[in-house]
Amino acid sequence: MSMLLGVIAVFALLSLIVAAMQAVSMVRLAPASEQLGSFMVLGWWKFAKLQAKAGPAAAGHVEIYRRAATAFLVLIVLGVMLSGWAVSREPAAQTSSASQIISDPGVMPADFAFNTDLRRVAMPGVTLLES
Repeated sequence: MSMLLGVIAVFALLSLIVAAMQAVSMVRLAPASEQLGSFMVLGWWKFAKLQAKAGPAAAGHVEIYRRAATAFLVLIVLGVMLSGWAVSREPAAQTSSASQIISDPGVMPADFAFNTDLRRVAMPGVTLLES
């Protein structure tokens, strides 16, 4: 199952790279009258508006960008759903109901970790009384 999730992640990453490359190509092929700030619609689902801003020379790039962005989001949703399904199928970890004694002296349970045990840090305007 983890192999399948890895393959999905690789394809999602590849589609993100393709979308980024096409976005750069669209900005380069845009008419000189269009300003870079007007391409902020790249992150939204406004492909018709993007097509109008990029001009007719970038029509193929807009289409490839649309497909790559859609594939990226579909693969991310599929990966999240698949990983959730895989986690739900794993058996739950069994814990004993009896409390266990911690035998390591370096480990302090949260009940006994008082604020006085924490190391003081230097703060502006506060004098340290640490030797």
